[in-house]
Amino acid sequence: MSPEPMTPIAVGLPSETARLKTVVMCLANPMGILSFLWQGGFDLAALYQGWHNKWALTHNHRKVRQQQIALAELLQAQGVQVHWAERVTGCLTQHYTRDVGFAIDHTFFLARPRRRSRQRELAGLRNLLPRFSRVARLERGHIEGGDVMVDERYILVGLGEETSLEGVECLRSKLAQLGIKREVVTLEFANRGVIHLDTRFNLVSRGVALIHPRSFARNSLRWLEGQFELIEATDQEARNVEINTLTLSAQKVVVQHTSHRLARLLEATGLEALKLDYSEVVRLPGGFRCTTLPVERSA
Repeated sequence: MSPEPMTPIAVGLPSETARLKTVVMCLANPMGILSFLWQGGFDLAALYQGWHNKWALTHNHRKVRQQQIALAELLQAQGVQVHWAERVTGCLTQHYTRDVGFAIDHTFFLARPRRRSRQRELAGLRNLLPRFSRVARLERGHIEGGDVMVDERYILVGLGEETSLEGVECLRSKLAQLGIKREVVTLEFANRGVIHLDTRFNLVSRGVALIHPRSFARNSLRWLEGQFELIEATDQEARNVEINTLTLSAQKVVVQHTSHRLARLLEATGLEALKLDYSEVVRLPGGFRCTTLPVERSA
């Protein structure tokens, strides 16, 4: 990708379902078993994640890039501006840009990944961060963007392997310092091994969300049931990362080309489901939401 002009990039994200205007993506690096082991291999959390998810140790990075470019072209055709992060050599999961940060209202928050291998991915934003209109850094704990979801009323944060209570408390403190009056709600999972919240729960339209109910602790599930119209995904759909859709607006959502059942259910709520082949991208796993980092959505 050719260098971008150093023009300012406005940060603004009132909710996950507002119209998408600006997003950051990154093309995948090569990945193989040896490079995976060199990067750090498995820890206990990764073993749990591997047990509960459909997880390949390799992918065809050229095919991943082709599918990412197809998504970028779809986004651009829908009027979305796509910025590209710098690829960091040896970062095998950098194409999942969602995890390196998240926008809330008019502030972009830089994430605090737990794994050293993922901490290196933050360097891919070095040329973009100075252009963002407002950036905040979290000083304590761990938190990744895949665990953070912005509702019109709440900030939902999943408490799994990659996000800690200390990280959530740091976010609450930072929001208060910045005068962002948002209630942060933590969601607990029923078992270890949930990679991120957005692989088991995802806001798709105003008041409507996809969910894998068995992944959530009883109290968290009960709270979600009281707040949203929930469309339940099957065990297989969850393992195939079909919950990880990308909302373009309150009327449109991008789904995997094989997600026929979920697409019908989404369309029954009035949404238009745009199908795209992301079969190679989801092998690690991660889907449309994982590979896109929204910086601006219009209210």
